[in-house]
Amino acid sequence: MRLLLRNWHLKLAAVLLATVLYTGLVFSGSFSEGSTELAIGTAGQPDNAFVLSGAPGTVAIRYRAPNETTPNLSPESFRATVDLSAYAMERAPEPQNLPVEVVSVIDGVEIISRDPATVTVELDRLDEKTVPVEVDYGEIPDRLEVETPDVSVETVQVRGAASLVARVDRVVARVIIDESGIDVERSVPLEPVDIEGQPVQNVDPQPATASVRIDVQATETNKTVPVRPDIGGGTPAPGFALESLTVEPSVVTLRGLPEVLSEIDEVLTEPLDIDGVSADQTFDAALVLGDGVRLAQASAEPTVTVTAAIVPSVSSRTFVVGVVCQGAGDNACLPAIDQVTLTLSGPGETLSGLDAGAVTPTVDAAGLDPGIHELDPSINGLPDGVELLGVSPGTVSVTIVAPTTPSPSPTPSPTPTPTPTPTPTPTPAP
Repeated sequence: MRLLLRNWHLKLAAVLLATVLYTGLVFSGSFSEGSTELAIGTAGQPDNAFVLSGAPGTVAIRYRAPNETTPNLSPESFRATVDLSAYAMERAPEPQNLPVEVVSVIDGVEIISRDPATVTVELDRLDEKTVPVEVDYGEIPDRLEVETPDVSVETVQVRGAASLVARVDRVVARVIIDESGIDVERSVPLEPVDIEGQPVQNVDPQPATASVRIDVQATETNKTVPVRPDIGGGTPAPGFALESLTVEPSVVTLRGLPEVLSEIDEVLTEPLDIDGVSADQTFDAALVLGDGVRLAQASAEPTVTVTAAIVPSVSSRTFVVGVVCQGAGDNACLPAIDQVTLTLSGPGETLSGLDAGAVTPTVDAAGLDPGIHELDPSINGLPDGVELLGVSPGTVSVTIVAPTTPSPSPTPSPTPTPTPTPTPTPTPAP
């Protein structure tokens, strides 16, 4: 102890001198000060937490370092961080001020100040929920129409801060319909939006994209046209004819492009065969629809019911025949014309079997006095279903002639006896 206290005043003076010398050395330039700006990092983020806002940004610092160290200093020589573990999660997502910690990675460097000393941070708990996928194709170009979009997923999970996830109403796949009318088929990013359609940032959908397919086609219109049965082959059996055709439905509504429908005034059925039939026929006939045309009612079958009414055929036939007088008795009945023209109607088969002898007209001369009379010709005994349509001319002029009285026969004269002629004598030969 005595040794330590020996010459203590000299030792104290030496310490004071060293202090003065050190202080002089510092103020004489052995140390220098500087400043720089650093990006602030984060550390200690709690599990199941999400940074809502308050990105640390940057901090301006001042430092002091030995002169020999200063040339080697750079922003990378320092580290600025905010410890997120200091955030009180029980008060999330309330804004909270957390200190900015700055350290030098090089020994001997002193941090004099930092600005800002704290940053405001908002953390929130992570959450997730399932939301539907909606396709937004915006305004459709004129003369185009689209089918219902086909999306690879109908719902997705969105994950993020609980306060943000709560705002998400759906995710939207945005596509553009090209004026060329090309079908849409592509992978599209999914964007979370709120109930008003406004984007909600910092929320991640899973999956983040969806495949969208939209059939695009030119705008179609409707047109209602009549249906016409196509009797394409054959005729009914002899003696029968097609009386009428009934179609149910009688009109159909077509759908197609306006330029295609403008050329269509009716729709034909497939060809229907009535060859040799003798009774009504019913067909389930397919409609003949051209390219680019379909029935407006998608569920309707492109067929109609056609009923063909078959009846015995009715036709007419003309005969040129002579006129026969009846009832003249002993009088002569002399028609002024040799022939009249008869027109008959009835079943074709019956008319074709008639001959002139079966339809000869007569005039009734019974009780008529001699002279000229105008009589109406008539015809009797026509087959069933055959009617007389007309006679030309409608009346016939006939002459009734009474029989002549015979003259008395003369008495015959006696026949004279002939005189015999003498026989000549032959002359002898010389």
